Amino acid sequence: MADTKKEPFEDSAPKLLPVVPTIDVVVFPQMVVPLLVLDEKIINGIGRALEGDKRILLLAASGDMGGSHGPIGTEDLAKVGTIGKVMRAMSLPDGGQKVLVQGLLRCNVDEVTSEEDMLKGTISYLAFDRNENNDSVDNAIRGIISTIENTHGSSGLFGPDFHAILSQINDPERVVDFLLSHLSLDTAQAQKLLEKESLLELIAGIRESIEYELETSKVRESIRTNARDAINRSQREYYLREQLRAIQKELGEEAEDDLSAIKMKIEDGTMPEEAVKEARRQFSRLEKTSPDSLESAVIRNHLDWLTTLPWGVFTEDDLDLKHGKGILDEDHYGLNVIKERILDYLSVRALKNTCDVPILCFAGPPGVGKTSLGRSIARCLGRKFFRISLGGMHDESEIRGHRRTYVGALPGRIIQAIVKAGSSNPVLMIDEIDKVGNSGKGDPSSALLEVLDPEQNLAFYDNYLGVHFDLSKVMFITTANDLDQIPEPLRDRMEVIQLPGYLAEEKVEIAGQHLVPKAIESSGLAGKGVEFHPELIHAIVTRYTRESGVRELDRFIKKLCSKFARKFVEEKEKIQFKRENLIDFLGPSKVLFDKKLKNHKIGVTNGLAWTPYGGEVLQVEAVLMPGKGKLTLTGQLGEVMRESAQAAVSYIRSHAGGFGLDKSIFTDYDLHIHLPAGAVPKDGPSAGITLLSSILSVLTGREIDGNFAMTGELDLQGGVLPIGGLKEKILAAKQYGLENVIVPKDNERDLHGIDEMILKGIRLHFVDKVEEVIERVLLPKS
Repeated sequence: MADTKKEPFEDSAPKLLPVVPTIDVVVFPQMVVPLLVLDEKIINGIGRALEGDKRILLLAASGDMGGSHGPIGTEDLAKVGTIGKVMRAMSLPDGGQKVLVQGLLRCNVDEVTSEEDMLKGTISYLAFDRNENNDSVDNAIRGIISTIENTHGSSGLFGPDFHAILSQINDPERVVDFLLSHLSLDTAQAQKLLEKESLLELIAGIRESIEYELETSKVRESIRTNARDAINRSQREYYLREQLRAIQKELGEEAEDDLSAIKMKIEDGTMPEEAVKEARRQFSRLEKTSPDSLESAVIRNHLDWLTTLPWGVFTEDDLDLKHGKGILDEDHYGLNVIKERILDYLSVRALKNTCDVPILCFAGPPGVGKTSLGRSIARCLGRKFFRISLGGMHDESEIRGHRRTYVGALPGRIIQAIVKAGSSNPVLMIDEIDKVGNSGKGDPSSALLEVLDPEQNLAFYDNYLGVHFDLSKVMFITTANDLDQIPEPLRDRMEVIQLPGYLAEEKVEIAGQHLVPKAIESSGLAGKGVEFHPELIHAIVTRYTRESGVRELDRFIKKLCSKFARKFVEEKEKIQFKRENLIDFLGPSKVLFDKKLKNHKIGVTNGLAWTPYGGEVLQVEAVLMPGKGKLTLTGQLGEVMRESAQAAVSYIRSHAGGFGLDKSIFTDYDLHIHLPAGAVPKDGPSAGITLLSSILSVLTGREIDGNFAMTGELDLQGGVLPIGGLKEKILAAKQYGLENVIVPKDNERDLHGIDEMILKGIRLHFVDKVEEVIERVLLPKS
């Protein structure tokens, strides 16, 4: 093997050759490499070589350059390269060229020049040191071969025919070139080996690279073996994840697992036995699951919710009645009925440590303080507060939780609220309970039955958690605008407290105590001498708002404050505002109280109606015209109101003689009844006596006293039946300045729940029979 015969090309090698740069590869002697060439100069050089002896200069290109794929720079080419031979060249449709080259000899590059049509390199032959001991070279090569032959798995690294070919090569330099062509080397490492002038040093470098590759191969094989033992062979994705895990373990970079932390949370003694049992079962599954799998993430999320719930965490109720009353009075003006109910609860708790927690439902128009009152109750009791809005909810899973089989499953809103509140006895306000819908996904109102039933919420079951949770210590407060929209079984579980609208005087007080200070602070006007006199606030209330609550009033006050702020910034002086110049800042009055309500007219009666947004005054108009006895009803009336009109007509016809009417009037004339604001739907039975008054007025030609407003259902015997929403209707009459209100006698019992301020200035007329109504409102003919 020590034969070091002279290279046949040494003396005859040309001194000037076409240059072909290579990217990401160093071509060694005896190595065959395909190249893709796009640069025109390089293609020209290859063409020149094909016309001669086919020899070229192969130089590795360093840096971020095009090389054989594009434009090149001579400064980026290596100083040691390989003389090669073009074995085959094929032109491509895009103008490029695919070339197969073979390395022949190492060489030094003295100079690379870029001519107009090609790159040329001036070379000198690079020979190994001839003075090296041949025995040392032979021994070094035998050592490499022995290492390869004695290493298990080397055939997989070098190929099945590697050993057979190697045994047939006797020349040391060719053995070295053969080994180099089979190594996986990066460009920098390969270039260093190409530049070696000592054969012994080159052999040592090759041996180091081979030993590294063999060791790496053994590690990879070990990883494959360990991974195969732990996974299901049929799951490729699972297999790849296990390989990654095994690689991290071999490198000592395996991420620290937090299973111990989860285990500690489960065993800390706060969860009940049922929850601990479920958590342990899920933890056992987690230990057997790959941490990178989707199932692992689902289990971890479930355990996180289970262990984060405030099991057994309670806040202590503040039972100081004086302190509680002070907080309620500080936060809200009026609302005495609700305040008394909360103080009653505190009194019972003071006498008995455990008692049933009330489930309250605040019903009333928007803006009267239902939601803010819940926050004040929590503050009064010293409990955490959380609000849940159910408006538009139509999926039962929003309450009971989603089953974990669904992607993105979460606990229901109730459990989420408990976790966010951080205690097991917060005040949970369920807002807009009357606006819960239903669909094919279930009925959320039915799910709320379990939540709000004291007999069932001791063990509320959430589908996501898979365990029961005690909600009996939670104080639930619900809000609604329209109680009729709440299913009866759900309504039966709540203690309903009505919140009527505010009087103008109450709105002035609320604005002065709460709205104005907040608006001044938020507008940056604190300390700037801005004052809102009660007369100014009263003018805003009466001229710009017509609502039961105070939200619109709050918006106008904030708007006025923003005007104040701009005025102050521009003029830098104290601002004085009077009710007379409100129009300059808020525009024309938004509320036009109809002074014609009090006018005496034929066929026009002031009726009182209840809506979810408070009471309202509706005029009922009737006219008589020649015809054939037809009854026309307009104003978008509901079926109940239409039937009330028909009942009123029937009663009048049956008592025509008593009213002094000729029966021919019912066949020779048409009657048209209309309720203005035709775009607004209207319905309900309480307009019976109002419809009768308008009809009888137009039939008899007698005017109706405009100082009266009325409400009451009519029967065919002339009886006046009780109605609902009395408080709101009286409040509406008061707002419109109608001092006389006709009310069914049976509603007299409802007066005890109405504040004296609402009744002040109102004269109530309680009636049993239609005759009493007619006697009061129909004026004698002039």
